[in-house]
Amino acid sequence: MTLRKKLIFWYTTLIGVILIIFGAALFWFMRLALINSIDESLKETASVVILNGGIYTRSEFGAPDEVRVRVPQLDLFEATTMFIQVWQVGESPELVGQSTNLQNYEITPLDAPSLQHVGDPAQGPEGVLTNTLINGVSYRVLTRPFVFWGGSYAVQTATSLATVQQASRELIIVIAAGMLFALAGSSMMAMGFADRALKPVARLTEAARRIATTDDLSTRLEYEGPSDEIGQMNSIFNQMMARLENLFHVQQRFVADVSHELRTPLTAIRGNLDLIKRYGADQESLDAIQSEAERMSRLVADLLLLARADYGGLTLDLAPLDLDTTISEIYREARVLAKDRNLNVVIHDFDPVRVQGDADRLKQLFLNLVSNAIKFTPEGGSVTINLRRTYQDAVVEVIDTGIGIAQEDLARIFDRFYQADPARVRKGEGSGLGLSIARWITEAHGGRIEVTSQVGTGTTFTVFIPHIEEKPVMPHTEVTRPRLGVIRRSPNSQTTRVKP
Repeated sequence: MTLRKKLIFWYTTLIGVILIIFGAALFWFMRLALINSIDESLKETASVVILNGGIYTRSEFGAPDEVRVRVPQLDLFEATTMFIQVWQVGESPELVGQSTNLQNYEITPLDAPSLQHVGDPAQGPEGVLTNTLINGVSYRVLTRPFVFWGGSYAVQTATSLATVQQASRELIIVIAAGMLFALAGSSMMAMGFADRALKPVARLTEAARRIATTDDLSTRLEYEGPSDEIGQMNSIFNQMMARLENLFHVQQRFVADVSHELRTPLTAIRGNLDLIKRYGADQESLDAIQSEAERMSRLVADLLLLARADYGGLTLDLAPLDLDTTISEIYREARVLAKDRNLNVVIHDFDPVRVQGDADRLKQLFLNLVSNAIKFTPEGGSVTINLRRTYQDAVVEVIDTGIGIAQEDLARIFDRFYQADPARVRKGEGSGLGLSIARWITEAHGGRIEVTSQVGTGTTFTVFIPHIEEKPVMPHTEVTRPRLGVIRRSPNSQTTRVKP
């Protein structure tokens, strides 16, 4: 079953269930209202009979020996098929009066079981209402007890339920017809809503089909509706396609860059091997081969590190360490790297601080930054290393006075194999992976790395790593009580008050 059919089915089913519940409740309330109206009419008629029915006694001497009831001769009783009987309750109930419209009926109680239980406390003074059949017709009967001259009597009033049953049948027909009409309308509405709701999904499916058949990653969905779930789905799809397109281009560039980076040392190695075959081995050719082989080894190692980092196969051995010790080691190695050049490598700020980190990876991170600073700083320049501690982070700065980085290149400086100006890289040095590795190591430690630069002035790389030092208590800056004026003595020994 398609999603469209499922939506129509569930929507129509839900509407159908609601209509059935509503129809049943409407039928029940309407029937209850009709029966309550009949019950009130029966109670009023019983009250009229008891109060105004002409109850009288017959006796010659002493206590009455016979009670008779004259039921009011009201045309209303006959017109509304209201039946009335008055019974004297005893061992054998005796009819003492009835309405004129019962003269042709057999003299039997309208509701014999209720009459037998007159006086039962369960019935109460208001009597009991029951449904019974009289000559095959359903009637509503009220049996109400009363006392006259010390005797127990009961009045039974009854009226036909034919009108209620007829109204109930008509109401069922009306409700059923309304439900069928509502279900048909809801089904048509569900079809329209499903088409409208699934139209963006259809566009998404068509876009995915175009991508699968034409490899067109530039496909985007156009959407002008509100920012609801459909709008968010369209936005997320477009973001996903933009990311896929970018990753595809990155992959293409990555493969091209790797091929280029590997081709250069391989070409040099093959050239030197040809020279060795022709003229024999010489130290210069062997050194060149060794240098190019080491360069390839470093490149492959960096690529392997980033690949393992991408799929989560590279983990860090985090442990408490003194970052100032690591920075001291970096400073000593930086002086060794710059020993053959006219550069000034200094440490300016140096605050002892402890972090939770991997010593080898942090050393690799800062050595990459320092070696880049030395590489791109001209003779007579300086490289400064700072280590400071803030409230939350250990902050390491590597500042150089080198050639700088253009502003348009700063956003991509951490991309793999990206080099703002290939001419800046000396032959055989650098592959464009060092800063990518540096960013990964920083983020793996829960920190961040930032760069600011100005062409011709220099570059500053700043690394923030959370430290594990005890946080200092922040000073209380709120005023806890009003400040008092300071009492001072003037040169003339007069007391003066200085306002706070």
